[in-house]
Amino acid sequence: MRQSPAPLRRNVLQPDRRAAALAEFGVILGAWSVVFFATFDFGISTFRSNLVTHVARQAVRMAMVRGADAGPELPVWGPEAITVKLTDDNDVATTIKEAAGGILTSGFEILLEWPDGNNEPESRIRATVTSTHESILAGFIGRGKIPVRSVSTMRIAH
Repeated sequence: MRQSPAPLRRNVLQPDRRAAALAEFGVILGAWSVVFFATFDFGISTFRSNLVTHVARQAVRMAMVRGADAGPELPVWGPEAITVKLTDDNDVATTIKEAAGGILTSGFEILLEWPDGNNEPESRIRATVTSTHESILAGFIGRGKIPVRSVSTMRIAH
């Protein structure tokens, strides 16, 4: 007759590691989650910053060809300062939005200024674009909205 195996016994000399392993897993998972979200958040922040810079450059390019000598093909902009949001329904906002490539630009505010006081050729045009980045991680410490700003200046072509 065959004997049944002896019941398995836990080694008294080795402590139970399940609770410690669970605690270690929780710490590691928390740390990796923070690293993952920080990387993701930094990528979005960098994209937003690059997009604001791109829109500032495009805005000043669109304005530099709409000076006093623009002619009948293009409307003349300036020399009074113009402030628009890209969600506005006017010539300036529509033109800049199209030049921005149709990327999500809601919440962008653009200030066009003529520092020399006129819109004659070779005078300067300056575009200042502002927006905010809503940070995931900074929101946990109460600083969720981070301002993003870019300024671009060029000379009026015509």
